[in-house]
Amino acid sequence: MTIRIPAKAFASLLLASASLLSAVHAQTLKIGVIAPLTGGGAPWGMAAAEAPKILAAEINAKGGLDVGGKKYRVEVIAYDDQYKAADSVAAYNRLVNQDGVKYMIVHTSPAAMALKQNVEDDKVIALTAAATPKAFDAKTKYMFRIVSAPSDYVESLIPWIKDHYKGSRIALLNPNDETGWDQAQLSEKVYKKTGFEVLGNDLYERAQKDFQPLFTKIIGKNPDVIDLGSTPPATAGLMIRQARELGFKGLFIKTGGAGPKEIVAGAGAAASEGMLSSLYIDPTNEGYRRIAADYKKSVGQEPNEMLGPLYDGVAVLLQAIQKAGDVGDTAKVAAAFSKALPMKSIQGDMLTLGGKSTIGADQQVMSVTYVGEIKNGQPVVVGKLK
Repeated sequence: MTIRIPAKAFASLLLASASLLSAVHAQTLKIGVIAPLTGGGAPWGMAAAEAPKILAAEINAKGGLDVGGKKYRVEVIAYDDQYKAADSVAAYNRLVNQDGVKYMIVHTSPAAMALKQNVEDDKVIALTAAATPKAFDAKTKYMFRIVSAPSDYVESLIPWIKDHYKGSRIALLNPNDETGWDQAQLSEKVYKKTGFEVLGNDLYERAQKDFQPLFTKIIGKNPDVIDLGSTPPATAGLMIRQARELGFKGLFIKTGGAGPKEIVAGAGAAASEGMLSSLYIDPTNEGYRRIAADYKKSVGQEPNEMLGPLYDGVAVLLQAIQKAGDVGDTAKVAAAFSKALPMKSIQGDMLTLGGKSTIGADQQVMSVTYVGEIKNGQPVVVGKLK
């Protein structure tokens, strides 16, 4: 008996078979992620894990990344380092030695500092959002910062705040680690230069949950403004709530590592009203809203804004791989970053390569920084820094 297959069904069967064969024969390009997927830094870490997955899904749906005429399926492997340097090293060793990864996101300053030499020795290309300039020097070749750091925008942000908001007595508060030390030193210098009176520059331990004794001391100095610096978003929300409960009615600022949605979730809309922070994205931008919707579909909640620059950073990496024409030669890929940029971000801003004046080498994607204010529980862009 002869079985007849309708023409449309036959065509669909051929297309499915071709796609299956293409997937089977496509080689794999692995991207590792080392980030805090749990704990106070989880909003940043989840953005680091999901941004490359969103981009990978887009590329894989088109048949893979074309490099020198070969198609590569992009695979993302993410490990939790809990914001601890030791766990970052363990995750790195697993990615390199077990998973065979040559490209990765090393998200935080502690991770970047712990792995700086490993990355150069192993010729692994690492993308980082590390704020510390100590993760780079003139000899850095394989680590790239994916977003403008506080050292790039604080000199503009603080004068902007001075021009637009009242109050000149300020207290600074940062975590007691590499990220916090650098942020505290930089901010104090710029605040004093801009005309603020710095009443104190305190540090706290990342595991700390009770900040009332610390805020009792700070509020006793009668500040107009408290800058939470590089404090993780969830911790910043907890701080704001406790400070308000103690009677602080002044302005909160966050000059590093923003996350307004998580801050509002921790502090409440009323307590966080009016807070100012640097922003890497415009929440109303259509390009960003598209990938934010993909994130929410996957994770079930709104993303931290770091999703934008992380998505852009991986896009620059993949463009550099294509420009190099060789997935296996990371030296060629590192050199090709200068060919991949400039390029447009997901928001339509122009990204360029720079960093020599601040970190000693052109190993940084220079991005646009916005100023955000929390209004009615939502971040609203109120300024854009040059």
